[in-house]
Amino acid sequence: MFEKANWIWKTGDRRPINEHIIFRKTFEWAAALSNRAMLSISADTKYRLWVNGTELGEGPIRSTADHWYYDEFDITHLLRPGANAIAVKVWHYGHSNYQYVENEAGLIAQLSLHGSAGIQVIGTDETWLYRRHEGYDADVVKRNVNIGWMEIYDANAMSEQWVLPSYDDRNWARSEVVAPYGGVPWGKLYPRGIEPLSTQIVRPKQIIALSEIVPIRQVISVNMRENLYPDSRDANAKIFSGFLAVKLVAEAEACGRLTFAHSKWNGVQGRFRIDDRWYVHNDEIQVAAGEHLFLMEICGVHNDLFSHMEFDFDTELRFAHPFEGNQDASFVTIGPFETIESHADGFQPVYGGVEKSTGLNHEHPLLLEIGACSTLTALEAYKDMCKDVHSRHVLVNNMIYSLMMRKRVVKHYPVTNRLERMLHDHLLPTELPVPMEGGDIEIVLDFGKIYVGTIELEVDAPQGTVIDVYGFENRVNGVNAYTSGCNNSFRYICRDGRQMFKSFTRMGFRYLIVTVRKADVQMRIHRLQLHQSSYPATDKALFRCSDPLLNDIWEISRHTSQMCMEDTFVDCPTYEQVFWVGDCRVSALVNYQLFGSYELVRHCLEMVPRSRSQSPLLLALLPTDWQAAIPMWTFSWIIACKEYVDYSGDSTFFEAIYPEIRETLDAYRGFLNKDGLFDTSSWNMLDWAPIDIPYVGVVTAQQAQLAQCHRIAAKMAESLGLHSEAETLLNHAEQLKRAIQEHLWDEDAQDYLDGIYRNGKPSTTRSLQTHVLLYLADCLGERQTAVIKLKLLDPPEDWIKIGSPFFSFYLFEVWQRFGELDRTLAQIRTDWGKMIQYGATTTWETFHVFPRSHAHAWSSAPAFVLGNQLLGVEKLEEGYRKIRIAPPVTELLWADGIVPTAYGRIDVSWSKEEDKRVMRVSVPRDIQVEAAPELSEDWDIQIHVIG
Repeated sequence: MFEKANWIWKTGDRRPINEHIIFRKTFEWAAALSNRAMLSISADTKYRLWVNGTELGEGPIRSTADHWYYDEFDITHLLRPGANAIAVKVWHYGHSNYQYVENEAGLIAQLSLHGSAGIQVIGTDETWLYRRHEGYDADVVKRNVNIGWMEIYDANAMSEQWVLPSYDDRNWARSEVVAPYGGVPWGKLYPRGIEPLSTQIVRPKQIIALSEIVPIRQVISVNMRENLYPDSRDANAKIFSGFLAVKLVAEAEACGRLTFAHSKWNGVQGRFRIDDRWYVHNDEIQVAAGEHLFLMEICGVHNDLFSHMEFDFDTELRFAHPFEGNQDASFVTIGPFETIESHADGFQPVYGGVEKSTGLNHEHPLLLEIGACSTLTALEAYKDMCKDVHSRHVLVNNMIYSLMMRKRVVKHYPVTNRLERMLHDHLLPTELPVPMEGGDIEIVLDFGKIYVGTIELEVDAPQGTVIDVYGFENRVNGVNAYTSGCNNSFRYICRDGRQMFKSFTRMGFRYLIVTVRKADVQMRIHRLQLHQSSYPATDKALFRCSDPLLNDIWEISRHTSQMCMEDTFVDCPTYEQVFWVGDCRVSALVNYQLFGSYELVRHCLEMVPRSRSQSPLLLALLPTDWQAAIPMWTFSWIIACKEYVDYSGDSTFFEAIYPEIRETLDAYRGFLNKDGLFDTSSWNMLDWAPIDIPYVGVVTAQQAQLAQCHRIAAKMAESLGLHSEAETLLNHAEQLKRAIQEHLWDEDAQDYLDGIYRNGKPSTTRSLQTHVLLYLADCLGERQTAVIKLKLLDPPEDWIKIGSPFFSFYLFEVWQRFGELDRTLAQIRTDWGKMIQYGATTTWETFHVFPRSHAHAWSSAPAFVLGNQLLGVEKLEEGYRKIRIAPPVTELLWADGIVPTAYGRIDVSWSKEEDKRVMRVSVPRDIQVEAAPELSEDWDIQIHVIG
């Protein structure tokens, strides 16, 4: 593969920032010469592919530099005699985010034409033509650091006919070969081992509101990356101190407020002074006519280097350079005075924003000295320390999140049937009203559930009309709940007439705001729809029972899981779309019960150790260079590797993954202290709960999980015939367990410490979380087991309670071992029932009303629990080779559903209504079945063998 293809790009910059480059290759084809055409393709960072004007797909899937993927398309049906064209649009990010590590830009493709005379090959080389797609603005804000750049597209910049064979490309340039196949930085390419995403068209279900609005006057976004961290392209947290300054000019007395769009985590902000007075976010401000010093203090952890400042004043303010003579720039930065690097090596302080202190000196002499400046004249003493922010990095009204949230409604319009044409596949368009108050027209749409995908618009509009599209997840009492920390949007600038546009931006949302700006004549919307896309999944894992509330909870859990299945499992469709390693275990178990997509699980599990070059602890998410290691996430990965084989029966997996697990455990044992306790500096997270566990020191639950993972690895080694290694691993497990009893058991309190700080100070809390994980890891002492088991059923009042649906999954595991099914069902009704009560269509990130994220895969535990424990099918051997039929002991009256397996699905229904206990099971022939006599003696069990 790719034997006649090279990596190509444009001439010049090999690491462009947020640039869209388009490529074309035309060729002649005759049906008599070939009967099959296969196109293999990859790009850095993302591509979209057309053949003869037909869009085929996007890619590649998430990759790391040492394991880059390619896609393959059968394009035989699209070729026609004569001229044909392959067209590719490549979006190179140029910055890392939480799905990509910054690399060089490139495209590689190879078309293989199979015929009776052999194979003709057309590969990427200098004969492929390219140009920059002028429609995309490179100087934009980010959606957030997790996802990357916002998309702004101007349809007036160039014709979209460039994808057709007939397009005149005589003015395009020849590509430059930048690397041979197999050369750096990508090396060998790997075929994707997972299915392409499936798509369906979803249209809005309802128009919520139609209004005329006036947005905030000025949203100034200043990108300080090149000033403060020149040549830095990573997604790592930036910890530094310094200032941002500008001359603030008011033509007349002005009154208003300055707010920041995001927290420090997602942008740069701090207290600021105007002349001799300090202000903070949302203070009321009055400035006299004239020139003023604006000075913002920066001192903290920032995961993005944009400062998004919302100036909501009664008159427009101007911004000028603080010193005379420079007309090309306005804002300047001073510093950084102090910087701290984030690390995930387990030894150094993390300083990634998870500690209570940043480690910065807030009394730094220069912070105090320059911070005392109250006039532009005083600041001139530090003129030589100031660095101009390039004008292209000062963006005005580019932050759509702010424009959507900070606005005034000046007129409401009734929603009529004619407006609702856009909800259907309708011949007639929706005609929007012409603004009457000089504002913008805003329409709020409800898609009925949270979905994820790309938006397609078809409109008829005058040239220059700006359409801003913004998605969010929830409304509370009729008020939009905006996506704090996520500029979930794109902008489209219309050409004249009827036109179509499909965004490159993958967005998650339930509600969509479409705002038409600069429209002084009527605009028509012919179509607005979502190309919803997720990993292919069907509704085969049906579940119903006699409790309607549990049925609703199962459905929102199922839908959440599906919306969080992409080319990896992701945490949420809206805010991050990130593959978090710890979340993956829950997602995988839910997937086994719902969809049986075993190949996606294996793909995710094999990715995890590819972060080893960045941290011996392995990163908590990938691909990224954000330095965040959560040991519990690594342990969850090892547990998930075992469970993958349990459910899939894939006997080849241990051989592939065991060396990685062994190397990981070797590295983790390097953090054992003299007492044999796992002592590390890392993000020691167990749950979103106020547990007093050290970020530098010993965490009891992590010690237990490390022991558990050694036992899991020992079983893998034994299965591979590595008996000596297995014995060694078991010895390590016992030593780790022994250290827990010796150093972490509190005899007086009759429970376990949550942890010990490196200075020897014990944690001040006791938690249910610690004891749940100790129990599941089989790390309770022999005499402690009876005491702790009672407390796991009836926790002491002073124990920290479960803080998230994620950790409830682990508690339910414990209760399942205790045979407490109805206790689990009652807890699900209480915690997830609250979500149903508030109209949720997906499961929330936390139990708080209302949370940040309304669709979080780690919260979809009920989809696993209900199917796994209520259908009466118990897996006895790997891959369901052998099962036991055991009717559940529960207060429920009936249930039916489906269990996916590698051998085919198991259909189950049972009922104990009217004093009849009947259970019917249809099972594939290759699965052995046995009954549980102690549970089924009063049941009429009917087993139907299929095949």
